[in-house]
Amino acid sequence: MTKADAITAEVIRHALTAVSREMGVTLRMTSCSPIFNEGNDYSCAIFDAQGKLVTHGEFLPIHLGALSFSVFHARAAFAAEGLQEGDTVIMNDPYLGGSHLPDITMVSPIFHEGEAVAYAANRAHHLDVGGTMPGSFFSGATDNYQEGLRISPMKLFRGGVRDAHLLKLITENSRLPAQMRVDLESQVSANRTAIERVGELFHRYGEEMLRTAMHEALAYSERRMRGVIASWPDGDYTASDWLDNDGIEPGPCEIRVTLRVRGERIEVDFTGSSEQTKGPLNCVLGYTCSGVYMTLQCATDPDIPPNAGCYRPIEIIAPAGSIVNPRFPAPCTGGNETVFVISAAIFRALAQIPGARTMACDQGSSNNLLISGFRPHGGERYVLYEYPEGGWGANRDRDGLNAVFSIAGNTWNVPVEVVERRFPLRVERYELREDSGGVGEHRGGLGIRREHRILDHTAEVSIVGNRVMIPPWGLDGGGEGGAAKYQLLREGGEPINPAPLFGSKAAGVPLRPDDVVVQMTAGGGGWGKPLRRERESVARDVRLGYVSVDAAWRDYGMKV
Repeated sequence: MTKADAITAEVIRHALTAVSREMGVTLRMTSCSPIFNEGNDYSCAIFDAQGKLVTHGEFLPIHLGALSFSVFHARAAFAAEGLQEGDTVIMNDPYLGGSHLPDITMVSPIFHEGEAVAYAANRAHHLDVGGTMPGSFFSGATDNYQEGLRISPMKLFRGGVRDAHLLKLITENSRLPAQMRVDLESQVSANRTAIERVGELFHRYGEEMLRTAMHEALAYSERRMRGVIASWPDGDYTASDWLDNDGIEPGPCEIRVTLRVRGERIEVDFTGSSEQTKGPLNCVLGYTCSGVYMTLQCATDPDIPPNAGCYRPIEIIAPAGSIVNPRFPAPCTGGNETVFVISAAIFRALAQIPGARTMACDQGSSNNLLISGFRPHGGERYVLYEYPEGGWGANRDRDGLNAVFSIAGNTWNVPVEVVERRFPLRVERYELREDSGGVGEHRGGLGIRREHRILDHTAEVSIVGNRVMIPPWGLDGGGEGGAAKYQLLREGGEPINPAPLFGSKAAGVPLRPDDVVVQMTAGGGGWGKPLRRERESVARDVRLGYVSVDAAWRDYGMKV
């Protein structure tokens, strides 16, 4: 390319990124569920004519690797008849590029002068897609059929005309049909935004320049990714991390990963990981790839423009029939929990590589907690989905961050005001957990405590989490982060453990009026020996309530 062409290509790349962001704004502003318009639990992206990821908005990394699989399967499902202008494909099958059933994907072709030149796709988490438990998280699931409605690639819109019967079939398999319909329409609107904006770019710059710009965006990211990997010493680097259990059997589940660095390529091998589980903690291949891609992007250079070019130097080995690549119909709604552990295991292996960016283990869970019931006034069903933040791990340069979402999630919390306005609940407490950050020269970030009181009705709570039995680990002499914990407070009695068998897994636990559901998320692991921590930092932690006076003396040898 000429210098002028190179500048134009970069302008186009940024324009496509802006389109991806605008898709997210459209989705947020036209939806009705708090998980959409407050929690931002969705992703939006633009793909080239071959279905390769070109740009995406800064939404959920946990979706993006898997979203590429969905575009592939959407195109493959209609290879015979082709995708036509005005078509939109809907799907959520985890084994065809999905993640878990609540995540529904929309894929739309973008046409220019009668030819499909790009694709718009988005994925968003719906509050209920049927299945055994309200909210479609069932810790006792033993196959995918129990987890909700599975949608193989189908045309929700054909030539711009909505398939009303298909839409009715999908929404009436949800406990929240009216809400789901609005949210599905918001996803369609997001893709229409992309179709319009990308069409304007093709009209302005021409098809050849757009294709060139997309190609160069991928090639540039690939070159930079290869350059960073080439700076790492060749070698094999192995580490493991564990899930508490799978919700059916009590034993821990291992994620074992070996990173093989060879020149400018890296192989990520999960051989040795646990076999696929009986319970719903299986992680389908698309989800596993997301966990690998997002972690390696952090470990190399987060300024590299994220797209399919970044993935080219990476080879993933995920044995079929294992927890990281299960065979259908293995249950997989809790696969998002396994992605966190995949990421943590990779970070642990990366800590052995000089020059790699890494950190101690973060909170390590989506902390999925769902409260469901019928409103005392009106009798309508509601589902509250909470996935609160926790502590990040520390690294060699800094303390871990307090009360933030993992890199896998990148979602927002649902504000207290929204919870109390939209649901018959009251948030009694929302605070940082003192002493939950792992001790170290650099302290791990703090988790949070959040309490919900049930008002004037009976309800039920379900939990699919992690890090209750196996806390987040530290590095280089740093301590573990505080483990997660769940409680049920009932007037006149001792705190009840709602998940006595599995710690972080429970399904349909009955709640009475005035019961208080307590959720405590894990803190991040520490980095370095705690006695090396600066005294001024310990004193500041005590002053801010991050570390207790007793812990300052016990862990840091300092009286405050």
